Amino acid sequence: MRRSPESESSGSVAALAPYAPPSYSLPNGPYGGMPAPAMSLPLLPAARNVPTFIGLLNALKRRWVLAGFLGLLVAAAAAIGLWIAAPQGKHQVKALLEITPEQMSVIPGAVRHDDNHEGFKQNQMILIKTRTLLNRVAQRPKVAGLSMVATTEDPAKMIEDMMRTRWEASDLMAVTMNGDKPEELKTILDELITIYQLESSEKLRQERTDHKEKLTLIRKRYQKQIDDRKNEAKVLGDLKVAITPDIARGQVEHCNDQIRSDKAQLNQAEVKLKAEEKKLENLKAELELNAKKKFSDDEIEAVLLKDKDPLLVGLQFEQDAANERLSNLKKKFVDQQHPKIKEAEDDLVAIREKRASVTSQRRQEVEKRLRADKRDELEKAERTARQDRDLIKSEIDTLRERIIQLEISLEKLNSNSLEVATRFEELKPLIEQVQNLDRQISEISLWLDSGGRIKIREPAVIMYNHNQRQKMLYSGMVGAAAFLGVITLVAFLEWRSRRVDSVDQVVNEIGLRVIGTIPAFPTRQAIKTGEADANQNWRFILNESVNSTRTMLLHSAKTQSMQVIMVTSAMQGEGKTSLSSQLATSMATAGLRTLIVDCDLRNPSMHRLFDLALAPGCSEILLSELDVSDAVQPTSVPNLWVISAGQCSNRVIAALAQGHQLESMFNRLRGQFDFIVVDTCPVLPVADSLLIGQHVDGVVISILQDISQLPKVLNASERLAQLNIPLLGAVVNGIKTDIHAYGYNYVKQLPA
Repeated sequence: MRRSPESESSGSVAALAPYAPPSYSLPNGPYGGMPAPAMSLPLLPAARNVPTFIGLLNALKRRWVLAGFLGLLVAAAAAIGLWIAAPQGKHQVKALLEITPEQMSVIPGAVRHDDNHEGFKQNQMILIKTRTLLNRVAQRPKVAGLSMVATTEDPAKMIEDMMRTRWEASDLMAVTMNGDKPEELKTILDELITIYQLESSEKLRQERTDHKEKLTLIRKRYQKQIDDRKNEAKVLGDLKVAITPDIARGQVEHCNDQIRSDKAQLNQAEVKLKAEEKKLENLKAELELNAKKKFSDDEIEAVLLKDKDPLLVGLQFEQDAANERLSNLKKKFVDQQHPKIKEAEDDLVAIREKRASVTSQRRQEVEKRLRADKRDELEKAERTARQDRDLIKSEIDTLRERIIQLEISLEKLNSNSLEVATRFEELKPLIEQVQNLDRQISEISLWLDSGGRIKIREPAVIMYNHNQRQKMLYSGMVGAAAFLGVITLVAFLEWRSRRVDSVDQVVNEIGLRVIGTIPAFPTRQAIKTGEADANQNWRFILNESVNSTRTMLLHSAKTQSMQVIMVTSAMQGEGKTSLSSQLATSMATAGLRTLIVDCDLRNPSMHRLFDLALAPGCSEILLSELDVSDAVQPTSVPNLWVISAGQCSNRVIAALAQGHQLESMFNRLRGQFDFIVVDTCPVLPVADSLLIGQHVDGVVISILQDISQLPKVLNASERLAQLNIPLLGAVVNGIKTDIHAYGYNYVKQLPA
C-alpha cells in the first residue's frame, strides 16, 4: 500500500483508556453504557459553559503566542496611558547660560587667555540678582500681567526669593525657579535671562568696538611705514615679480615641474611616433602579401554560402540529407557493408565532388573580391595611421618649443628670486606687526558677531514633578493586570471552542469509551534532522498502536458477532480516513480478508491513498449500474481490497437515503470478507453517515487532539445514539507523547 501523508500523520501507541460509562445507558442493549436515544440525558461536562483552571491552561497552550503578543501590547498601552494621566506635583523651571572666557588682549600683537575668568563668573551670579535688573523684569508687560506678580507688593523680592543659581559645568550657569504655576514661572525666567543677556552683551560690545578702533589706528600707522619703504626700494615696481620670497620660490618650482612634465610628454610622443612608423611599415607589407595570397577551398566555400549561392546551398541541403540517410542506415543495418549503406556513401561522395567542382569554378571570382576587400581595409588603416603620425609630429614640435620658452623663464626667475628675498627681509618685521593686528581685528569682529560672552544655551524649560516611583509602580501594576486579563480572555475565548485536550476529556466530559490512541506524527523537519533509530522507534510504536486498537475491535467483533464497522468523525479533518486505512491494513496483515468501503461519497480520498481508480465504485453500486463483485479492487497489501467511492451525484445521494441498495451491498460483502471497514462522511455536516450507520454493526468515532471540539463530538455521538446505531467507542489521534517513555527494550525493532 502506498501511504499518503495523511495516513502517516495518524498512528501511535494504542493505550486503552479506562472506560467510565455515563449514568444513563441501555440496560438491554448489546453494549452496556452506550447513550440512550430516547431518555432525558443529564448535562455532561462537555456542554457546560463554566471553564476549569486546567481547561483554560490547556486552551492557553494552543494560543500562547497570540495571547502573549496581545497581552504585551495592551499592557504597554495601559501603562503608558496611566503614566500620562497621572496627576502632577511641584514644578521647576530651568534655563542654562554659557559664560565664555575673554580671549582678546588690548596689547597689540599679543593674544592670551582671560586670567580673570573665574572672577567674571562670580560677578555674573551677583549681577543677575541685582534689584535694578529684577525691577526691569517685573515691569515688562508679559510679566506684569501675571497673577503671581500682580498680587505681590514687591515683585522683585518675590522673583529673587524663587530664583536659584548654580554651576552645572565649568562655563554653564543654571538659573532655576520653583513654584506651583510652571507656565508663569517660565515667562518670568525667559524675560529675566533675555534682559540679562542683552544688557551684558551690549556693554561688552561697546568695549570691544572701542578696542577695535584703537587697533585699526595702530595698523594704519604701520601700513604707512611699509608702503613708504616699498616705494623707496621699488621692489614691486622694478621687479614685477612675486611679493614674497616664498611665492618666488614657488614660481621657480612650478616652472621646473612644468619643464619636467613637458619632457615626459615629449618622450611619450616620440615613442608613439616610432610605433606609428612601425605600423605603417606593417600595413605596406600586408598590402604586398594580399596581392599574392591564396585562399583555401573552405574559405571560398564559406563566402559562397554567406552569399547564399543557389547551387552551393542546394548541394549543402543534399549533403545534409545524405548524411542523415547514411546515419539512419548504419543504425538500421548491423552489416556496415550492406549495399544500401555503400550506395548512400557513394551518393555522399558524389555530392562532395559536385561541391568541390562548384567551388573551383567560382574560385577566381571570389579570390578577386576577397583581395579587393582586404586591400580597401588596409588602405583605410594606412590613411588613419598617417594622420595619427602627423598629429604626433605636430605635438612633438609644440612641446620642444614650449620647453625652450620655459627654460628661458626659469633662468629669469632664478636671477630675480635672490634679490626679492634680500629686499623682503627689510620689510619682514613691519609686515608681521600688520598681520598680527589684522588677526586681532578679525577676532574682535568675530566676537562682535557672536553676541558677547554670555549666551543663552537653553531657554526656560518646565520640569514637572511627577512623583516618578509611585507612577512607575501604578503603571507596572496596571500593565500586569492588563496582561493577565488579556491572556485570560484569549484563553477563555479559545476554551469556548472546547477542543479536545486529552484522552481523559473524552472519557470524563463526553462519556465515550476510548478504544485506542494514535500519537502525533512528527514534522518533516523533525524526521529529516532526527536520528535514524528514533524514527524507526516511532514507526514501530505507530504500528503497535494501530495493532492494539485492532485487537480491541476484533475482540468486540468476536463477542458481538460484528463484521461491518463504520469509522466517522464529528467534523472534517479529524483523521477518520487515516484511521480507517490503518485499521484495515492492520487487520489484513493479521491474516483477515479485509475490505475498505469508501462511503465518503462527497469528498472521497481512499482511492488516492491506495493509488486506485475513483470509479466505478460505491456510487455506481447504489445506482444499480454495477455489480458489487465488479467494484472490488485489490491493493498491494495482501488480504486487503478496496471499493472506491465512485462518481457522486444527486441521484446517488437519493439512492443512499433509500437504503435498499446499501443494505444489499453489505449483505453480499459479509459472506466474502472477514471484516469490512466503512469510511464515511463526518456526522454533523451531512446526513450520509447517519444513513449508512443504520446498516453497519458498529461505529468508531475518530477524534483529533487540539482540533476536535467536545460539544460537536458530543452532538455527533447523541445523533448516532438517537438512531440506535451501536457506538463502539472513540480513537484519539494526534496524542503528543514521548516515544522513549515506552522503554528501550520494547521499542527495539525485531528481526524479520
